[in-house]
Amino acid sequence: MRPEMRECCFGLLLSVVFCVSCPARPASGAETAPQLPRVVLLGDSVRVGYAPLVAKRLAGKATIVSPASDGDDSAALLRQIEQLAIRENPAVVHFSCGLRDLSRNRATGRHQVEAAQYQANLEQLVTRLQKETTAALVFAAATPILDERHAGRNEKCDYAEADVQRYNSAAVSVMNRCGVPVNDLHWVVQHGGAEKLFDADGVHCTSAGNALIAEAVADSVLRQLAIRAIAHHFRGHAHGPATAVAVAGYWKALAERDAQVPPAFKSLPVPPLPIPANADEWNRQRPEVLKAVLQSLGDRPPRPSPQRTRLVAREIRRGYTLERVNIDNGVDSQVTALVLIPDRRRTPAPAILWLHSSTPDKNHFLIPNENGGDDSLADAFARAGYVVMAPDAYSYGDRDESTPGGPMEAYRLAIPGSYRLAEDSMVKFNLWFGRTHWGMMVRDDQIALDYLCSRPEVDKARIGATGMSMGSTRSWWLAAVDDRIAAAVGVACLTRYQNLIAHGELRAHGQYYFVYGLLKHFDTEGVLSLIAPRPFLALTGDMDRGSPADGIKALEESAGGVYRAIGAGERFKSIVYQNTGHVYSAEMRAQMLAWFNRWLGSSASVPRREENNQ
Repeated sequence: MRPEMRECCFGLLLSVVFCVSCPARPASGAETAPQLPRVVLLGDSVRVGYAPLVAKRLAGKATIVSPASDGDDSAALLRQIEQLAIRENPAVVHFSCGLRDLSRNRATGRHQVEAAQYQANLEQLVTRLQKETTAALVFAAATPILDERHAGRNEKCDYAEADVQRYNSAAVSVMNRCGVPVNDLHWVVQHGGAEKLFDADGVHCTSAGNALIAEAVADSVLRQLAIRAIAHHFRGHAHGPATAVAVAGYWKALAERDAQVPPAFKSLPVPPLPIPANADEWNRQRPEVLKAVLQSLGDRPPRPSPQRTRLVAREIRRGYTLERVNIDNGVDSQVTALVLIPDRRRTPAPAILWLHSSTPDKNHFLIPNENGGDDSLADAFARAGYVVMAPDAYSYGDRDESTPGGPMEAYRLAIPGSYRLAEDSMVKFNLWFGRTHWGMMVRDDQIALDYLCSRPEVDKARIGATGMSMGSTRSWWLAAVDDRIAAAVGVACLTRYQNLIAHGELRAHGQYYFVYGLLKHFDTEGVLSLIAPRPFLALTGDMDRGSPADGIKALEESAGGVYRAIGAGERFKSIVYQNTGHVYSAEMRAQMLAWFNRWLGSSASVPRREENNQ
């Protein structure tokens, strides 16, 4: 590189250079426990401002390794990538470069690294990191330049917002090709108000700006760590039909358990749901069914209106952008959620509320080779043009410390049984206020739905809900009590409670699953029937312990009978897969997508009951 290019600097950091002999060291405040995953933060002088704050946010969750000096341009970072990142054996590398590259020498008019070379350097950086590490990579877009503030400084080089946008666009192109998410720090600063977040030089952030960026960086890093943890947890899980040996073993074990269940639990005095003769009779019957279902959820405080929301971060990914949002639930915590906006869509677009199961969190839909496909569900939904919202349930994901015990009761995927501790605490807490844990979970899903309906990208008449396991049950309960769900698909969980009890399988579900007094009125067919006439699809294995097959058959007859009675038989469908356990198969994914494409397509028309949003 020519000497005159090296003279370009960042004003206040004139004396700070990228030191070749200085190894990376943990940023101030970082935990150094060897069992914590190592996260490498690389970048320019803006990164120097936010790195210590990221370390503080991730204390106890990750060891942050970040050079003390400015990272210079992409060429310098490429030369030093082995020393700075590869040798660290990182779990995540969050890196940025661009501001130095796009700096323009006033004497020559040339950029320190021209755009074409900048792209080539980035491709080499990603290639080396992907080949020589197992780290998850995140590229950070360059932050904005306030031209008017910066123009007044007498420096040897210039920075211009137009160049920032051009170089960011070039970087996004490279990262999309390489499958690397882009942490859009440019958007974070602009959305937060660049005028109040920048120092007088128009380049560097105030303490408030650094704090805002640090929150977005920590969010992106935690997402990558969660994705790695979830993918590791599910590695090797079967997703198709069981072997002949497994099939024989399942039915043998079922018979042995059945033999041990006392007779009193095999014949319970649960009133059947009367099947109406026609639509008029169902319209007269339905209000009482709805009343009983709502009462079983316990007291649910009114949902906040207007909502108090905050966008935390934004990532640019191949085919879509991803936003992290916090929504105050008005009682005890914030609903933390991801919102996926496809690049190619018609506006307003159909939307999916994707609800996670009891094992991972909202990030599960981002993981390839899960949920019935080689690619992620996020990719599949984006290709199909759906806006998607994925909220964390109580005490999951970013809400893991939102329990009365705080961190002492946090659910950690790597700690077996920790979710039970968090769940038990929330069940007990809510009982004191006349609430059920499940009722509060359904309420939070309605709060997420409130937000989804407020997005300008979304067609409020075409919103579906789906999930697997606990997410499946969340989906059909939500559709039952809120008619804004135009169609629902439940994967791997369709439970009739009497049959679950008769087979001695109450332990197949956590405490979250249970409500007050429902069986005094009817079984879950009462819940499912409230979805009619809106389309509902259930996809379940016949060897799923939490959803006994004989119970599914009973639900097909009762809830399906309500659909048939009101002339909507084609809108209720249950597929039971033979020799299949608690899995999400490729066939199930295909059926789910086809169902939503059929009923939420641009020409679809789904009957609605506008009065039911409780």
